[in-house]
Amino acid sequence: MIRYLKGQVFDHDDSNIILLVNGVGYHVRVPKNLLEEKKELELYIHTHIREDAFSLFGFRTKNELAFFELLLTINGIGPKSAMDICCEPVDKIQNAIFSGNLATLTSISGIGKKIAERMVLELKGKITPTDLNESLRAQTSDVHPDVVSALENLGYKRNHIQKVLADATETDTEALIRVFLQRA
Repeated sequence: MIRYLKGQVFDHDDSNIILLVNGVGYHVRVPKNLLEEKKELELYIHTHIREDAFSLFGFRTKNELAFFELLLTINGIGPKSAMDICCEPVDKIQNAIFSGNLATLTSISGIGKKIAERMVLELKGKITPTDLNESLRAQTSDVHPDVVSALENLGYKRNHIQKVLADATETDTEALIRVFLQRA
């Protein structure tokens, strides 16, 4: 199984590149932001084998590859749909899944409401806050992590917790939870 390739971009079309590695050209499907690359690329590869096809999907980082493979675990999402999802910034999609933002997910080509709901349901527990981008971590850093965790366990959304407690002056965990429950 091919897992990593490093070579020169030889040619490209609307969704694939030919990566020249030691005289061998590999046909690799990549996110759209890599299509115009004309230099040497290092790609982490997912090898997808079916009875009628042997396909390579390439990503710039291990995080992108891991997210792609996580998407493949969802019933109804194949490699083509997963690649369409990965054409969006991974942090943006992870944030949408973690926060349950169906509008962002359904804005992706080929992702309907049912698939978006399934993504949130199946992946929310597999994506941890440490996977989220810096802006979301910065937003929630004002509020003690124990407060956020406790309120999320009660079913509240992270962005709602942040909005309600944005101007709270208390520093004690219990006091912050009380303030939230009074205001929510």
